[in-house]
Amino acid sequence: MYQGSNKSALLSQKLISEALLRLLEEKSFSEISVSDLCREAQVSRQTFYSLFGTKENVIMYELSHNCCFLPEENDTSCHSAVFRSFCEGYSRYIVDKKHIIGLLVKNDMIHFLYDVQYKSLMDCKHFISDVPDDSRVFIVDFIASGMNSIAKNYILTGAKADIAFLEKLMFSLYGGLYFKNYK
Repeated sequence: MYQGSNKSALLSQKLISEALLRLLEEKSFSEISVSDLCREAQVSRQTFYSLFGTKENVIMYELSHNCCFLPEENDTSCHSAVFRSFCEGYSRYIVDKKHIIGLLVKNDMIHFLYDVQYKSLMDCKHFISDVPDDSRVFIVDFIASGMNSIAKNYILTGAKADIAFLEKLMFSLYGGLYFKNYK
């Protein structure tokens, strides 16, 4: 997948990503061909393959660039001592991004959200930074998969829960995590 800074390539990536989201409104992911995607985005197949290579990479791009929850360095939710803030932020994220999460669930692609979320949380040097790396990898995996399951079930139950309910649910489920034991 293209990672450079060429403005034309970046614009084409954005156009292709937006086109895929529009097409997912009408068809399932498996029914969308690369030709359909290129036609909708008004780019050549060569451009598509040089920027993404696969349709799955377009989903990964969209999630990592526009739909990934990542606490900021100065956000208190990055630190395990205030994990409740993380739960509140992720609850807000689920409600705000319910449309794209719904498209992922509908197309049985929710695992892409986990993949992007796990990587972004691991890459965030400030997220759960007060535990050793050999333990952190398991904790972040546990958190990312649990949050992903909550997002999926939020959609499957009709997206009716509010932020406060989701936050309380997440915090109670993860309440057994006591990070200070790892210092």
